[in-house]
Amino acid sequence: MDETGITTVQTPDHIVARKGFKQIRRVTSAERGNLVTVAVAVSASGNSIPPFFIFPRVKIKSYFLNGAPDGSAGAANSSGWMTEVQFLQFSHHFVKYARSTKERPVLLLLDNHDSHLSVEALDYFKKNGVSVCSFPPHCSHKLQPLDRSVFGPFKKYTNTACDAWMTMHPGSTMSINSIPGIVGNSFPLACTPNNIKAGFAKTGIYPLNVNIFGEHDFMPAYSTDRPPPKQDCAVESTALNKSNVTNVDFTISENDIPHAGLQVSEYYHLLFISLQICS
Repeated sequence: MDETGITTVQTPDHIVARKGFKQIRRVTSAERGNLVTVAVAVSASGNSIPPFFIFPRVKIKSYFLNGAPDGSAGAANSSGWMTEVQFLQFSHHFVKYARSTKERPVLLLLDNHDSHLSVEALDYFKKNGVSVCSFPPHCSHKLQPLDRSVFGPFKKYTNTACDAWMTMHPGSTMSINSIPGIVGNSFPLACTPNNIKAGFAKTGIYPLNVNIFGEHDFMPAYSTDRPPPKQDCAVESTALNKSNVTNVDFTISENDIPHAGLQVSEYYHLLFISLQICS
């Protein structure tokens, strides 16, 4: 299970034009749009449940879901993001279509976002035979099947559907009421059994492959390979000279450090900088 955001301002597709044209334009709905969150859940067998929409409104209206895939449900809050309240509503939606029971348990994999830590939702899952397991932090781009093979095509088909909507409604501004109908066209094209199964295979979840990731996947990231620049630290000595700092006792305990919230390593670092300036 994971969420993705659909905005009323689409990213235009590639435009075909004659050679030599440098300014090629494509109409978008507006400069800034509203975002609707779509929660999606898929299984390793290639199936998916109807999407769950979260609209940036105070109250949900029945017509918000016009054109949405059959069985879709929705909620609303001021931000349009998933919160603990909406996650509890999603838990009822999930159990309804997963048909989980204590005799037929289901494993739900998701990230450890704060909104997924609702005590009420976790209790409801437990009562209905759903075991919830979260991914390690900052690993969803590798372990989330939806991120690996479903959401990419889903965003592509959604942008194409938005372009088609703008062509069919010239001069109109897309609103959040149009999002469910657009998702209704793009969701079946992206959430295919082949795409879903490929996501579980790429993450090593099913079929289980504990060696799916190599050593390079666990290496630390480097911000740059360039060596640090050499700085000219020529500072004139005004208060001390070298004779005053040649015999310095570096045996320092935590009790000797001024009470300024410094760790021993930080105090050593500051002392080293001071000695460099004095010399």
